[in-house]
Amino acid sequence: MTGEQFLNSIRNLDYEIKALDTTRVRLEDQRQSILDRAYPTSGIGVRVQHGVESKTESLGVQLADLITPEQLVTKLNRLQARVNRKIDELVDRKERALAVVERMQSPKCKTLILQRYLNNLKWATIADLMGYNEHYVRVDLRREAVAEFSAIFESPTKN
Repeated sequence: MTGEQFLNSIRNLDYEIKALDTTRVRLEDQRQSILDRAYPTSGIGVRVQHGVESKTESLGVQLADLITPEQLVTKLNRLQARVNRKIDELVDRKERALAVVERMQSPKCKTLILQRYLNNLKWATIADLMGYNEHYVRVDLRREAVAEFSAIFESPTKN
């Protein structure tokens, strides 16, 4: 893997974690919605409350499509375990990248790598922070920073 591919893999992993977390939040909301509509009844356990406008024939379909709170909890637990594994992988990659950045000579290049690939900032924000033109940061400084990072990352005496 090249240095540039490694840096991009950090950004992609960060995006993947955010997407998985969005799914987790949606499932938690779905679980809460089911629990909010459920109420205990004597003899038959729990009933799900539906609106007055629900028709008898659609009620069976709605209930059949519902995932049980237990199934949701299982799904949530698996998803959270996956998110945790991805976070561990991201932390490992960022630590590895930081070890390379510490060996870089150019402060400008270090800043760009840290802000873009480890902090996931946009080019315009980085240019603003650094006081440079966005095009210079996105094209020229990026090329220079990735080349310096890659030279260290890909060297036989890695980190």
